[in-house]
Amino acid sequence: MIVPQKLLSSLALVLLTTSASAGPIVYVVTGNQQFGTVDLATGAFSQIGPDTPAGEDGLVPGPNGSLLTLTYSGNLDSINPATGIASLIGATGLADCSNFPVSPCGPTSANELAGLGGTIYATDISNNLYTVNPLTGAATLIGPTGIPAVPAIPDSTNPDGTFNAFDESLFSARGSLYATFDAIKINPSPFTVTTVISPDLYEINPITGHATLIAPTALTIGAVVGVNGTLYAFNNMAGQVATLNLANGNTTAVSNFPPDGGLLVQGASPDTPEPASFALVGIGIAAVAVRRRRRDTQR
Repeated sequence: MIVPQKLLSSLALVLLTTSASAGPIVYVVTGNQQFGTVDLATGAFSQIGPDTPAGEDGLVPGPNGSLLTLTYSGNLDSINPATGIASLIGATGLADCSNFPVSPCGPTSANELAGLGGTIYATDISNNLYTVNPLTGAATLIGPTGIPAVPAIPDSTNPDGTFNAFDESLFSARGSLYATFDAIKINPSPFTVTTVISPDLYEINPITGHATLIAPTALTIGAVVGVNGTLYAFNNMAGQVATLNLANGNTTAVSNFPPDGGLLVQGASPDTPEPASFALVGIGIAAVAVRRRRRDTQR
């Protein structure tokens, strides 16, 4: 969010294009809690079904053609991509961070979700890595990534009137897990942004959880999705879809997404089809950037 804690929490499922002028189409959940599709070439958003019932982050292929998402309250939900209807699978065991200061927002609060090779992964706001059972929702700790922890409770306000936000994406590409992360302070009036933790791109070992720094990248990347070998990043502050270079972290703008579509969050997408139980060819995950969960971007 800009001004939500994490601008957009999404996953993307690549669809067939309908015309030569249309770009790849992916499923997303916006910072306005709307499920739908985004045309990567134009940034156009189209809603499917009602607004989602709770804050959600990440979309990954699930059983029977469903899309799995991690709620800010720590539950694993399933979304029907045809209707947009979300249903509860189960609690992950990760803590609630859905509405500060009511929610505890502790170090093991739910953060990101991604899929790799048929396995579902999640992080908490300390950036520990977990596996998630897609049938029950239960999360099992793998270990710390070494990526910086979120430095302040998301959405909390500082004595100078600024509030704390962060951007993070978790995604798969080239048979590995990757992440982007940054943390910022936002002054709502006049609107200014101060970087607290600089934006970086990491590769994560899914067996140990250890992350290796690749390079600096753009601020406020909230989602990344792979389509036909190209990685697309949602830059929430810029309101842009951009290509992402895994070798050096550089991004190049492709299109703008409309303000009324909300902000996009977290992303990941395998370059190859998943095994039979997750056989959704071309599915990817889009993720959000500046996460501020419950606040409106105009505050």
